[in-house]
Amino acid sequence: MTDASLSFHPLSFLPDRKGAGVVVGRKDSESFAVLDTDDAALLERMVGGMPPDRAAAWYESEFGLSVDMADFLATLDELGFLRHSGEPADDLGPPRLVWLGQALFSRPAFAVLGVAVVVWLLAIRADPGIVPNPRQVFFTNSLLLVQLLVLFGQLPWIGLHEACHVLAGRRLGLRSQLGVGVRMYFLVFETRMNGLLTVPHQKRYLPILAGLLMDTFAISSLGLIAFALRNPDGSEPLIGRIALAMAFPILVRFAYQFLLFLQTDIYFVVATATGTYDLHAAAQALIRNQVWKLLGRSDKLIDEDQWTARDLRAARRYAPGYLVGASVMIAIGVLVIVPILRHIGHLAVIALNSSPLHVRFWDTLLFIALNLIQFAMLGFVAIRQRLLSRRTARQPRP
Repeated sequence: MTDASLSFHPLSFLPDRKGAGVVVGRKDSESFAVLDTDDAALLERMVGGMPPDRAAAWYESEFGLSVDMADFLATLDELGFLRHSGEPADDLGPPRLVWLGQALFSRPAFAVLGVAVVVWLLAIRADPGIVPNPRQVFFTNSLLLVQLLVLFGQLPWIGLHEACHVLAGRRLGLRSQLGVGVRMYFLVFETRMNGLLTVPHQKRYLPILAGLLMDTFAISSLGLIAFALRNPDGSEPLIGRIALAMAFPILVRFAYQFLLFLQTDIYFVVATATGTYDLHAAAQALIRNQVWKLLGRSDKLIDEDQWTARDLRAARRYAPGYLVGASVMIAIGVLVIVPILRHIGHLAVIALNSSPLHVRFWDTLLFIALNLIQFAMLGFVAIRQRLLSRRTARQPRP
């Protein structure tokens, strides 16, 4: 124990909305903890400058209990709450682009979104041909160009989706960041919503749903572009076909948000609405424990006491969400992937049966080669990660 004051990173103290404790978190990172009210009060005293020995004495006189201060400080250090000498000073100023987030998620901006969606629905009623469907992906007979559009034409829309998460967080003063991660062996954009749990829960919904709002606007706008450019005879010019070809994959990604087991945006809406902190892991533990109980393997059971009672109650209701996600995945496969693969196979057979002097023959060969390279890289990354994980598991732990 020490009689000197400790230095802390900027922390926020947010009482749980149902009185189950206090959420303490760093404003500049994703580190947080749910503390009992008395432990949070003890931490607040030390953050305010009270040395640990005096804080321990105050805690004992206030609550009639002794505290293992060494263990408490070790936990705070593990969470990254303590600031050690030599660490750079914390930037307490407002994050950049707050003004852009405020403008993008203002009432006029929401009015523009609403008008776009309503006009798009009216346009669909006038011309059902602009309803997103799998065949719109084939804006040209070139399979290579179709794949390049699907691979690279979606990057700006994915970036905008994640950028809206960032800006909605910046609007609240959070230091949200846009980064790159790996999910299911694929490189993806991802948003680090630093400090989201330090704001009241009712303010968290907009940063979580901001990307889906952007997707809705993109689908509506691209559909309206195709509708506006359609020729009097009902045919679609190239730009209109490209717009529809980009809109359909956005709609598919929108549907993927209901795959809750991937911890998508919809998952975080559910977690926020239920007031839980680790709903995904709690649900996984309950499902696995049920499986191990059925198999009679009590030695494999996971200790459920590491989650709050509320997390466990919500997890029991949330577990069927895994089945919903599986149902959505099957529906996407049947209604989207299978028709696209069937059409690709049909076009590929026609092209490969044509003369080698025809451009479509070589276009299809390049398309096949590009896909084989992708699958080879995917297999290489999967095998490499498997070997690395096994090598790490064999290494002795210190």
